[in-house]
Amino acid sequence: MSLWMAAMWGLVGSAVAEALNLYGMMRPTTESGHRWQWPWRDPRDRPIVLFAVLLRMVAGTGLAAAAGAGGLATTAFASFTFGVAAPLVIAKMFDQLRVADRPAEPSGDGPNGSHDDAA
Repeated sequence: MSLWMAAMWGLVGSAVAEALNLYGMMRPTTESGHRWQWPWRDPRDRPIVLFAVLLRMVAGTGLAAAAGAGGLATTAFASFTFGVAAPLVIAKMFDQLRVADRPAEPSGDGPNGSHDDAA
């Protein structure tokens, strides 16, 4: 299978995964009056959501292309599977990230309780 064919099947796989993800976020809720709604509440969030979708699709395409070039994905189904798996694996990786708490900022007090600015 050519590199471009593997990349295209990876793109299709990524698009399927993202479509299912968007479908899950668009389900009607009681808050929306049982109407379908886009996964953003504020229209200013739309570019961010779409950019994230695009990045995950590019990641799936790249992984499938790399797998095809390396000989791991020799069939269309294998490239499609790499495309589906990449965005899901990336999403799960980001779910596992934890933000460390910032250390408490020093109060700036000197030894006698006053600020030591020297200014």
